[in-house]
Amino acid sequence: MNFRPGSGADSLFHSLSPFSGAHVTFESVRNVDLRALNSAVSSLDTLVGKLATMDEDARNMDRMAWASEWRGENAGASKPVVEQTANKFIAAHEQAQALHSILQSLLGDLHECQEALGRYEQNAAHWGAHLSTDGTIRTAEPPYTTLAQARVMGLMPFGEAVPPETLESMNVLEHEIVRVIERAAESDRVAARELSTLMSRSGGQFSTPRSPTMRDAADAQALEDARTVVELGSKETRTAADWRRMGDHFAQHADDPLFAQYVVDSLGMEAYLALGQELDYAATELAAAHVDIESIRTGMGNTFVTAMKPPGTMETHPPGSPAYDEWLHKPEGQAYQRRLEALHAIGTDIPYQPGPTPFLPDQRLGYDIALDLLEAADLPVDDQFFYQLTSDLIDVEQNNPGIWDRQRYTDGTLRDVRNDAVDRLLGIGAQNNPEAVASFFDPDGNGTGENHIDNRHLDYFIGDGENTRNPPREFLEHSSGYELAPGSPGLAAALEAAATGLAPGTQPGADYTGHSPANARVAEHVWNTFAADPSRIGDNSAFAYLAPTLGNIGAEYMSDVYKGITGADTEFGISPRPDFSPVHTERLVSELAKNAESNASMTSANQVYLQVGIDKIISTGDGDVSEMRLDVGELSRSSGLLAGILTEARAKDAYDSQIASDESRNSVVDTVNTWTDRALNVAIYEVLGSDFAGLASLTDAVKGDITSWTFGLLKVDNSDTAESAAMDEIEVSLQRHKEIAEHAVDSAIDRSGFDILEEDGQKITNSAKSELDTGYRLGYVDPSPREN
Repeated sequence: MNFRPGSGADSLFHSLSPFSGAHVTFESVRNVDLRALNSAVSSLDTLVGKLATMDEDARNMDRMAWASEWRGENAGASKPVVEQTANKFIAAHEQAQALHSILQSLLGDLHECQEALGRYEQNAAHWGAHLSTDGTIRTAEPPYTTLAQARVMGLMPFGEAVPPETLESMNVLEHEIVRVIERAAESDRVAARELSTLMSRSGGQFSTPRSPTMRDAADAQALEDARTVVELGSKETRTAADWRRMGDHFAQHADDPLFAQYVVDSLGMEAYLALGQELDYAATELAAAHVDIESIRTGMGNTFVTAMKPPGTMETHPPGSPAYDEWLHKPEGQAYQRRLEALHAIGTDIPYQPGPTPFLPDQRLGYDIALDLLEAADLPVDDQFFYQLTSDLIDVEQNNPGIWDRQRYTDGTLRDVRNDAVDRLLGIGAQNNPEAVASFFDPDGNGTGENHIDNRHLDYFIGDGENTRNPPREFLEHSSGYELAPGSPGLAAALEAAATGLAPGTQPGADYTGHSPANARVAEHVWNTFAADPSRIGDNSAFAYLAPTLGNIGAEYMSDVYKGITGADTEFGISPRPDFSPVHTERLVSELAKNAESNASMTSANQVYLQVGIDKIISTGDGDVSEMRLDVGELSRSSGLLAGILTEARAKDAYDSQIASDESRNSVVDTVNTWTDRALNVAIYEVLGSDFAGLASLTDAVKGDITSWTFGLLKVDNSDTAESAAMDEIEVSLQRHKEIAEHAVDSAIDRSGFDILEEDGQKITNSAKSELDTGYRLGYVDPSPREN
């Protein structure tokens, strides 16, 4: 992670720059000595104060000279000299102010960057990593694999790779560190350039500064580089050097609205999209010239995201509200609206006609290229723009039936899901900005007071009325008809992200703050919609592909599932909570249990919540054993009932399709790792709070035990008869669930510090196992598989 700063040869800055012309690295930022720079800022602060007095005296002297009755030859010769001298003092003050402002901004930026790296180093464990003093990222546990090694191991067909969730967290940590280093390098570069200009502009004489503040200097640099991008982007043909130069500017300024808006507005939306398309065509040639194509694509995507960013949020300025409409009448709003209208103008056309070969023309529409850019971006898409664009694409498909049916992309399969622009945008939002997706689906609408707008998007996508969405159809070659598209992966990901606040497959990070009210409302609406008719997610139904999504939502809100199926509120959760239907939740859970993926995620989460919940009851109580027995018993009964429902479905599957079930269930056993981690992190936050003293030890204990137990539950071995396999499934699952409860009680007592007698501890354990057994046996009708 090496970055070259903008330091020039100017002797003044060379003596003040903490990096002194060297590459900016993790170590140089972490260990930067800011004493010289801090001393210069303090000295300049004093100098500016003294020059302020001289500035005022000089202005008064000049004013009096020209206002006096001074006449004659001496006056004519002297007045200009007085004026010139006064202007030098005035310019000296302004120049000192500018110098102070630039160095003070640089000092502040570098101090913040240094502190940020310190926080990442101290809190690296939150990402499952260890951060060395030289910036090397390693796994937190032996064998302390570096990030570079982990990436290579993930590509190998042999050896033990780093778990995907750990690798993803390490990648996120690296991304955050790189941003800090790039910020330090950019601040250093801008300061060097502006100071060099400031000191050399008039050959050492005092002169009025060109850019009196660091912000002005950064803006001037951004505009200058934006003009260069527009100039190169407007050329008839571009060389590898042109692309490399544009890529550098995109990387430096993509998050600057001034740069982004100037580039997109000056080139025009159609030309900007065509430029992105051309980058794809030139990929082979540019790769041969060692041009970083992915970096350019990311920079173009980030520039597009930044250019399409209204002020405020969906809470203050939702599209369609009076506040949003008022902003659209302002110059900035009008410029934004022109960009959006230009996107729609080219949206259903092809921006750049030539294809990679004469026999393979590029059929991508303007909307497709825009989504390519959004997909390449690593900046979060703005929530208002996401809402507006997705709503507009819905209007497009309603006004142009079949608009997404044509195969504009092909990955070699019968149906490339990228052809459905609406679903693709939902998937991008789910990974890029879950909060924006939650706002888009919030059934309570968006905004407050007079700026509130209704929201019916969930009904459009998962409702069962006449105005619900018809998924795109793909024409089958050698066939005279159409078939319905097999699921909408973008919608599945978006519903999960909107309901949980986390991108699918990711883990809560150090900044996790629980579920938002919008998350809980979306979860409640989605859950209760399918709970009213669980057959809609059954095998061969239109929404069968959403069964894993609903299973993940249930796993995320496990205590609310308990309440829905038993009526008992275990009172878990410090975040807003959904109200899952007490009438239909058990039916929905029974249907979800038939899906191997949703069964795995809910089984993992159920195990975790049982252990963490028991730990909370015992370790945070007042030591009253009778109260502990009642609370642990109530929790165990609810967990047992859910375990019985989930186990019955697995047993019936083993009975009905003994051999076939091996592939279907064993293929998703990896879900256990992901959801044991996910449920554990969420449960600890919701149940115990993020400042729980025993967090680390509890995490290790629960993760290790439950992962191994649940692997055993979900792995299928059909060496026995189908019936005995089903019976074994039921009995083994019950026994292991009891073992979890017993282990939870013992470990919680050990950590609680309460002086609980061994016989009282056994009473709590017996209560847990007894109530768990009762609930478990209520979860299925009889101990042998049966037909419905």
